[in-house]
Amino acid sequence: MSVLTNGGFLFMDNHFLQHLTAVGREIAEKTYERHCFFTNQLVAMEIDFAAAEENACRLEHAISDKSFRALKEKPALSAKR
Repeated sequence: MSVLTNGGFLFMDNHFLQHLTAVGREIAEKTYERHCFFTNQLVAMEIDFAAAEENACRLEHAISDKSFRALKEKPALSAKR
């Protein structure tokens, strides 16, 4: 929590409740969007939900903004063999 607080993503109020800053909320919403996207894509490919969630947790942090936008905007391509 100190990393998030020191990074300006989180603050604690007088009642010791934690709140996201505007920047923290923006990053959290972006990460959640990616998580949902990857989970849904993997489930659609018949990956079981637990595995899809686990993999989505990794993918959401590893992909660049540019690549994620491209994935969202274009339909999936079949691999040609």
